[in-house]
Amino acid sequence: MPLPAVPRVPSGDIRKVSVSAVLKAQLDADDRRRAPAFDKKTEDRIRACPDRPKTCPVRTPEYQDLTGDGKEDLIVGIEAEDHTVAIWVYMLKGGVVNRILNTAGTPLAVDVTEGKLIMREPTQTPGYEIRTVFGWNRHSQVMEMQATEYDWQSPAATASPGRRP
Repeated sequence: MPLPAVPRVPSGDIRKVSVSAVLKAQLDADDRRRAPAFDKKTEDRIRACPDRPKTCPVRTPEYQDLTGDGKEDLIVGIEAEDHTVAIWVYMLKGGVVNRILNTAGTPLAVDVTEGKLIMREPTQTPGYEIRTVFGWNRHSQVMEMQATEYDWQSPAATASPGRRP
């Protein structure tokens, strides 16, 4: 989904784009479609990030090539009031910022390996995690879920810090 409200980036370097401008444009686009991603309080905190960084729910952005075009893409995590984390990924197409992934969960970790975004989440079953793999689909021009697996982890590896299994 293109975000024409964000200034074009003729250099093709997504690092030149203000993350705050991207997120505000995304929130505005979601509002116009009547599909808000967050509750009002979280949205207000996102919009206030430049002025109130200590209460900003946006995690430090990451830059990785997820599309295989040799250019970095922008990966942003945003923690909502209920502690779910939205993962939004953006690329530049012809200098225009486009969202290519919109997913959410309660991740233990989010990793990028070999051009894949991998999210690990806890399950209700002790010792198991859900591992979801997202990869680039060049035909649809978005990142899509490619696999969901239930992985066994030793109870010690999934125990909360300070707690014994």
